[in-house]
Amino acid sequence: MELIERGNALDVLQGALDMAGHGAGRTALVCGEAGIGKTSVVTELVSAHRDGPVLWGGCEALFSPRPLGPLYDMAPALGSKLQSMLGLEGRRVELFASFLAGLQEAAGTTVIVLEDLHWADAATLDLVKFLARRIQRVRALLVLSYRDDELDERHPLQLVLGDLPADAVVRVPLPPLSEAGVDELARQSNRSAEGIYAATGGNPFFVTEALRADGLPATVRDAVLARAARQPPAVRAILDLVAIVPGRLEIGIVDGILAPAPADVSAALACGLLNADGRWYSFRHELARIAIEQALPMPLAAALHARVLGFLELQHQGHVPMTRLVHHASGAGNSAAVLKYALHAGDEAASHGAHREAASLYATAATHVDALPPIERARLFENLSYQRYLIDQNEDAISARHSALAIWRELGDLHHVGLTLRWLSRLYWFGGRKREADGYADEAVQLMQGLPEDEAYAWALSNRSQLYMLSGHTDEAVEWGMRAIESAKRIDSQEVLAHALNNVGAALYAAGREGGKPMIEQSLEISLAHHYEEHVARSYCNLVSTAAKNRDYVDAKKQIDAAMRYFCELDLDSWSNYILAWQSRVDFEQGRWDDAATTATRLINNHGMAPVTRICVLTVLAQLRLRRGDPGARELLEEAAALARQSGELQRLGPVAAAFAEEAWLRNGEAPVDPIVPQAHAMAEQLQDARCLGELRCWCLRLGLVEAGPDGADEPYRLQIAGRWKEAADAWQRLGCPYERALALLDGDDAAMREALSLLESLDASVTAKRCREYLRVAGIRGVSRGPRATTSANPAGLTARELQLLALLAEGLTNAEIARRIVRSEKTVDHHISAILRKLDVRTRGEAAATAGRLGMVPERRATAHRPM
Repeated sequence: MELIERGNALDVLQGALDMAGHGAGRTALVCGEAGIGKTSVVTELVSAHRDGPVLWGGCEALFSPRPLGPLYDMAPALGSKLQSMLGLEGRRVELFASFLAGLQEAAGTTVIVLEDLHWADAATLDLVKFLARRIQRVRALLVLSYRDDELDERHPLQLVLGDLPADAVVRVPLPPLSEAGVDELARQSNRSAEGIYAATGGNPFFVTEALRADGLPATVRDAVLARAARQPPAVRAILDLVAIVPGRLEIGIVDGILAPAPADVSAALACGLLNADGRWYSFRHELARIAIEQALPMPLAAALHARVLGFLELQHQGHVPMTRLVHHASGAGNSAAVLKYALHAGDEAASHGAHREAASLYATAATHVDALPPIERARLFENLSYQRYLIDQNEDAISARHSALAIWRELGDLHHVGLTLRWLSRLYWFGGRKREADGYADEAVQLMQGLPEDEAYAWALSNRSQLYMLSGHTDEAVEWGMRAIESAKRIDSQEVLAHALNNVGAALYAAGREGGKPMIEQSLEISLAHHYEEHVARSYCNLVSTAAKNRDYVDAKKQIDAAMRYFCELDLDSWSNYILAWQSRVDFEQGRWDDAATTATRLINNHGMAPVTRICVLTVLAQLRLRRGDPGARELLEEAAALARQSGELQRLGPVAAAFAEEAWLRNGEAPVDPIVPQAHAMAEQLQDARCLGELRCWCLRLGLVEAGPDGADEPYRLQIAGRWKEAADAWQRLGCPYERALALLDGDDAAMREALSLLESLDASVTAKRCREYLRVAGIRGVSRGPRATTSANPAGLTARELQLLALLAEGLTNAEIARRIVRSEKTVDHHISAILRKLDVRTRGEAAATAGRLGMVPERRATAHRPM
């Protein structure tokens, strides 16, 4: 990984080295907490140093440090005379003078690195004083690194630093990385940055170790425990108590439980692990706290949690967040307290839209579920299932709902069995498993129709309507939905009414019938008024997806913006991911391909995402790669096809089939057409889905799979099928679909075909442009360019001249913002270029791009440096 946010430090050090090279030696003080990157910065400096030797030694955290340990480290590079003097008593002044003479006689500029001086012995500190007071006479840079957070007023190094000649010293304090810097390191590692900054405080060593490991890295654990082990029992007791509380712990609680002596508190703060700000104790880094906590024997940890829980219950009754009580009750193994506080806290979190927190709290309670009576157990599993459904943890939601079903069946409660069957139908549909969804839906209807009408029966009717709507069976969706609406009104259930209105409205809207959109809007109004968050989300999703399907992109954008404003304060990942997937589809269809790729790529890395969402983003990304000739398109299509087939719905199968048809056309008959294409075409004919039918019929005509056939396609495709290419191209232009316009122009005259080629080249659709040139050559049109310009084809990855320029700047380690300033372009434009470079080089990170370019000879390969522990 590249060094992040250390450019200023390197500039200061390089300036000092340049001064030393002109005969004015300097001392550089590189300081910061453990893991801040002192070694990495110094390594980066000396790696580029070619004008003279580098002498490197370090001090060690031994119980009895070796005198002059750094000199022993340097011994192999020192002269025999100086080596013979090491270890001899009474020769220290002569040894130091000999070392200085060696620096004066050395060719070029010498860099002397003394690391970890906070652990230095007295003799090494004497050497530092000797050299620093004379460094200006020699061509040398003396680099001293140390942990400034471990120096109290009486530390010996503090006295040495105070005596250094100010005019020959440069200070290089290294701050923690910013949140943006942590995000960049995570991006280079192709890992999620979620929670990393909060856990590490921006410490580069902790960040890189956390990105490399699942859980607490062993290197971090060992470093922290080694420091804690050196503390006396009273100090360790403070560390242990504070460690069981994430974040921070009130000083008053520590005093109330341990009553530590002032000297022990001072020692705890001086050990470099703890901070205090007057009211609170906290660990300097969350990873350090985790290391101490995980090292606690279970009985000790449980006892500490129990003591804190008891203290909070007695001293702070009614003033402590429930989540804190849950934490300590769980740590103490107190089932009664866990259930008491976790259920209350989960309900409270859910009511405030904090669904992720609610799911976590209910899951904590579920670990103690055996202490609850059956009905309360079932309700806990239902609450847990619902919260996990909302945050896109569908498989876990299904598991919890099955646990509830088993309890209701055992109790013989048919009302709740019916409700649970309806929920299982919904969850299995969301998981892309249509057969199971239909099975549970039918079972719910059959169970409830022979019983007195209640909410469970109304839900069963509405759920059946929803499944018909989703599979494109409009008449059936309306029939069952109207029955649900009438039932909801009879039993006065606003929630079922909102749900059923949404189903009927979406079915009518998608089929282009009157009254559909207003019904969805009525559902949205009811849901907003009653705070039915899931139904609000469903309304927005149906408004967005149907507007996009109808190519009403202006309304789709309006609904997307409204939905994301609603989602921004709620943990509704299932729905926000679905909306973002449609955002990528809209950007894709309107020619904003870089934006579409950015959104789709971000979503596709979320492997827990619902299949109905994943199909959409897989298809968008696959089609982009097909058109641009990027690798990996086929793998994405195959995954999308497997999920779409399992869903059994035309709205999932249609776009995937269109992508397979386009792949076959782009390959010009080199491979057979996937069976999904004619299957989806037949389904579109059966359901009379105008949008899907038009797109698939056009592709099937190009592939020679069908003849023109009966009408039923929507307008732009209908015009193309009828041979009215110019009207079709104009229609696509009005809709703002440049790629489809280019394909329509391909059926036109010479000028139209040339315009098609120009459009495809502007989109960087290199593979489609190649196919277009074949059309032009077959038509006998001359003067057609053969493809990319020479500057592009001259390199193995097909980079343009601008991309080569940006790749060189990237290889220098510049950020996108710095590159933007260098080439006088917007940062967003640079982002798009960098995305294209990574795509063309088939790499995931900037470091990989620089390395690949170096291997291919495009730019000099840049050495990347990882942060290392100190």
